[in-house]
Amino acid sequence: MSKILHSNMKENNYSLILRAIFINKSIERVNLVKETLLSPSTVTRCVSKLVKTGIVIEKGTSSENRVGRKAITLEMNPEAFKVLLVDIGASKTNYAIGFLNGSLNKIKAIETPKKFEEVLENVYELLKDYKDIEFVSFSIPGMVDVDNNEILFVPSRGWRNIKINVPGKRIFADNEANLAMITEAFQNENIRNSKCSVFVTVREGFGTGLWINGEIFRGPSFSAGEFGHTIIDIKSNEICHCGNRGCVEQYTSLSKYFGKNFELKKYLKGSSIKKDSKLKEYTEILSKALVNIVNSLNPEYIIVGGELSGLPRTFYEEIEDLVKKSSLEHASKILKILPPTFTNDTYLYGALYATIENFFIPEIIESIK
Repeated sequence: MSKILHSNMKENNYSLILRAIFINKSIERVNLVKETLLSPSTVTRCVSKLVKTGIVIEKGTSSENRVGRKAITLEMNPEAFKVLLVDIGASKTNYAIGFLNGSLNKIKAIETPKKFEEVLENVYELLKDYKDIEFVSFSIPGMVDVDNNEILFVPSRGWRNIKINVPGKRIFADNEANLAMITEAFQNENIRNSKCSVFVTVREGFGTGLWINGEIFRGPSFSAGEFGHTIIDIKSNEICHCGNRGCVEQYTSLSKYFGKNFELKKYLKGSSIKKDSKLKEYTEILSKALVNIVNSLNPEYIIVGGELSGLPRTFYEEIEDLVKKSSLEHASKILKILPPTFTNDTYLYGALYATIENFFIPEIIESIK
C-alpha cells in the first residue's frame, strides 16, 4: 500500500494537493500552486478531477483584498469520508466521528472497560446511528499488529492477542503514540522530511512513536518504541504492568508522581519549574527518560504530548535544556523539543489522519488513475 508520507518516494501530485488543502482548511488555487510547487495547469487539472469526484468543494470567495473578481477557495468535502474513531485510554475511552476536512464530532466518553469486547459493544451501538460509515479506527495504548488488526498487548489492561473485527466495516488500529506521530508528520514538513523524529506520549504510561527515514517504524514484531518499559531503577520494588520493576513509566506518570486528577497545566500557572522542588524533580526524571531516547536514536525532533500537551512554551524549552545537558553532545546537537500540534484529542485526530493517509488518499488516487 502506498504511503503519502513516505519522503523517499516521488509524491503523487494528488497527494500534494490534497495535503495542502487539508492542512490549510481553505485555500485558493494560486496559493495551492505556491505551496505544492506544481505548475498552474497541473493544479487546475487535478483540482478539476477532485471537484468532479466530490472530494474537494469550491466554497465562497477569498477574504484577501484584490482588484477584480475574488477567487474561489477550495476545501475538503467533510461528507466525502467519515470514520468512527475510538481512543482507548487506560482510564477513559472516547468515541468520535471524524470527517475528511479534519474535523471531529465527539459523541461519547466512558470509563475504559475491563474487556475489549465491551469497547466493541459500544461501537456496534453507535454504528446503528451512523450507517453510512465504512471505517472504524482505533487508538490503542499498547502494541498492535497493524497488518492484521490485532491487539498484541496492552499492559495497563492486560489485553493480549485480540483480533479486532467489526462485521461489515473496514478496520484500522495502531498504537496511540504512532498515531500521534503520523499527525505531526502530516502537519509539519520539517518533521515529515526528518531522518528521525519521536513523539513521546506521557499519559497513564510513557509511549513513543518513531518516525524514521520517512515513515513510522514499528519493528518486525510491532513492539518498537516501548521506551516506557526500559528500566531506570534496578532496585525498585514496584511492579510495572509489564511485569518488570523500575520501568520508566512508573516514574513519569503524572498521576503516580503527583496524585490522581493532577493537572500540570493548572499547576504551572502558579508555579515555576526552577522554583518548585517537586516540579523540578519531575522534569529532571522526565528529561533523563528523554536522554535515553536521544542517545539511542539521535532524533532531530521530539514532540512531548499526552498530559504534557498545551503547556507554556517555556516548559518545553526547559526540558530541552535539561536533555541537552545530560545527553551525548553529538546526539543532541540539532535536537528540538516541541509541543504537539493538538493540545486535546491528539489520538482521535491521529486515528483520523492515519486512516486518511493509509486508505482514503491512496484509494482516491488509484481510482482517478
